[in-house]
Amino acid sequence: NPVLGQIWYNTTSQTLKGQNLSTVGSWSSGGTMAEAKTNFAGAGTQTAALAFGGTGPGTGTESYDGTSWTNLGSIFSQDVGNNAGCGTQTAALSFGGQPPPTATAGTSEFDGSSWTAGGNLVVTTLRAAGAGTQTAGLKVCGSPGSAPYNSNDTQEYDGSSWTTSGNYPHITKDLGACGTQTAAVAFGGDSPVPTETNEYNGTSWTSGGALPIGRNQCKGFGIQTAAVCMGGGPTPAGITTTLLYDGSSWTAGTNALSFIAAFATAKNGTQSAGLIFGGEGPPPTGASQE
Repeated sequence: NPVLGQIWYNTTSQTLKGQNLSTVGSWSSGGTMAEAKTNFAGAGTQTAALAFGGTGPGTGTESYDGTSWTNLGSIFSQDVGNNAGCGTQTAALSFGGQPPPTATAGTSEFDGSSWTAGGNLVVTTLRAAGAGTQTAGLKVCGSPGSAPYNSNDTQEYDGSSWTTSGNYPHITKDLGACGTQTAAVAFGGDSPVPTETNEYNGTSWTSGGALPIGRNQCKGFGIQTAAVCMGGGPTPAGITTTLLYDGSSWTAGTNALSFIAAFATAKNGTQSAGLIFGGEGPPPTGASQE
């Protein structure tokens, strides 16, 4: 009757064995958002999440308490779609995005009640991935909004300004990411290598275990050694399979209730307590899944 986490060493065969964490899990319906949203960003945890920016009927800020969503009003200082985000419900960071007709370098900080302007990104961007916290944020790839349309830049935020760091291995956008500024993982994305996974150590990127199937417009939450990849293409109906990362390889978990493109996640969610919300539908939706 082995217990999770126990390990044994056989001195004769010189082998080590352990009791693994089961990958069996399940998704259930959560509270419905006050406004349907798509192409927006999220932050926080399963029981304290934040949604902000986006396109469609709703562009305001909403908070989630694990049961229901509360509309905090259109207080987002830059009502943009395709923005990226990170942080917590009371200390969130939004950056980049697409106010018509092009991309922005704007950054906004949330304190639990209102947004204020932060330091601009080094370059304009939209459809980037975000990780980290408000005072130690990470921006990965994205599009500058004009030719060459994709980028491989990595930028770090210290609470007031952005600086460039080690380039991502490929020029891409629409990838998923999670973790911290010094221990992040990014995966999927637009061509040329939508199956790749890369790990960041605060300075440079190294290759990790490949995704079982290439994905773009996917989302992530968790940490570098216990990450979740959700959604994405390329099939027209999308992918509902949940993928779990252990720091070296991906395994399939249970399917989400339905696939919804252009949704957001509680970035600080965990493999055992995640949250996805909103999305394209069509039409745009305010549905949540836990």
